[in-house]
Amino acid sequence: MNIAIESHLLNHSRRSGLLTYTEGLVNGLYQNDTANQYELIFYSLRRSSEQMPGPGNRNFKKIVVKVPDQEFSGRQWLVDHLALPASFKKNKIRIFHRLAGYTLPEAKDVFKVLTIHDLRTLTIQDAVWSQNIERYRRTVNKADRCVVVSECTKRDVVEHLKIPENKVRVTYLGADRRFQPAQAKQKEIVKAKYRLNEPFLLSIGSVPRKNIEGILKGFAGSKVINSFILVLSCNLDVEKYKALAAKLGVAHRVKILDKLSDDDVVALYSACHSFVFPSLYEGFGLPILEAMQCGAAVITSNGSSCPEVAGDAAILVDPKNAGEISDAINQMCSDERLRQNLIQKGFERAKLFSWNRFAQEMIKVYEKA
Repeated sequence: MNIAIESHLLNHSRRSGLLTYTEGLVNGLYQNDTANQYELIFYSLRRSSEQMPGPGNRNFKKIVVKVPDQEFSGRQWLVDHLALPASFKKNKIRIFHRLAGYTLPEAKDVFKVLTIHDLRTLTIQDAVWSQNIERYRRTVNKADRCVVVSECTKRDVVEHLKIPENKVRVTYLGADRRFQPAQAKQKEIVKAKYRLNEPFLLSIGSVPRKNIEGILKGFAGSKVINSFILVLSCNLDVEKYKALAAKLGVAHRVKILDKLSDDDVVALYSACHSFVFPSLYEGFGLPILEAMQCGAAVITSNGSSCPEVAGDAAILVDPKNAGEISDAINQMCSDERLRQNLIQKGFERAKLFSWNRFAQEMIKVYEKA
């Protein structure tokens, strides 16, 4: 069976959730399926298939669809209405999987799978999204199967997009294997690099839904501001958060780091006292798993998909309640037995999620097409 997977996100140089998802799917399928034929779809006029990332041997083939590399008005229409349908016909594609997006190609004889990562812009009342909801609902209804990354997202899709429940499949993600406890030397190097000379709490995320304001307020209201540093990995609205930290009187206890390497992220997860992640909304909440695999005790949200991922291996808080965040920080920083217990539970919890398991579930989706 010929299965085409839109893989152009593998070309992105900056780490993102969508890049991680694409890598996890492609690598997982390569390790778990030798029966089906996979065509990895890229778009370019300048580059050949040999220049594209990803496996290109055995039952995997890279296809470059001839579309201008740069974005322009009408490019997506060109992809969906002309370029992809022609490629499907030429390569005898039976199934097409779009890993993210708000449109689908016009191809009547091709079974279309669409991944929906979350509906955050709808569920947290984004004004722009509300103008496009009907258009997106029509797109999603064109899909033969919708794949979502959590039961939370499935509920949102069924409720807000009015999709039949039996059309939606949940496939949980996994954290990359590189997220493992760092060696003592690696932890010392990263602490020296960022001048982290005291125990620190860590939070990673830049967009507003990651709740940086709530984290700062929770830290400022805690009893540990004189004995712990708060480290934020953030590259958006940095001056705004610096101003808020100053207003709260904790600017001297907050470090904001930008453009961390993958190795530094692993070392920081491993070296932190606790990982604080009370996100307002997560389609899956991959940082929770990453932190657990690295041996960090986790504080996270009691809403959206976070409890699905964390289980009983984290302290859950109302992300909109700074007092609860403060209390959780106080509890984690004063009860070492609790922290160690959560670390061990986190290791066990993370074992329930893997890219291999995710790929095996995706193979079932394809084979039921």
